[in-house]
Amino acid sequence: MSANSQGKTPGFVPPFKVQLHVEGERGVLMTLPPAPRVLVGRTDDDSQTDLGIDLAPLGGASKGVSRIHAAFFYQDNLLHVEDLESTNGTRINGMTLLPNKPYRLRDGDELEFGSARLIVRLR
Repeated sequence: MSANSQGKTPGFVPPFKVQLHVEGERGVLMTLPPAPRVLVGRTDDDSQTDLGIDLAPLGGASKGVSRIHAAFFYQDNLLHVEDLESTNGTRINGMTLLPNKPYRLRDGDELEFGSARLIVRLR
């Protein structure tokens, strides 16, 4: 199955709703699209990548977010994140992730893409 332009996959039902609270941005809450794999990064004028989570409107470039920074995906009904060889790295609760290795996310985890911080909420 392939995802459509909104990052959704017809017929895919995630095991729970995932919300990302953007730290430092009062009241900004992003919801992970219902897809088995969601790319996160930042768009720009030259970008042609279909991102499920675009951090460009929140200062992604100045915060060191790569164009294709990481991916969220489900494995065994659990949410994981994987750094996709980003320039400025991805961290969970301050721990730097190794590129191309899945890490499980839990409710309340602080996730950093470059210096952009998000709090993971599983509902």
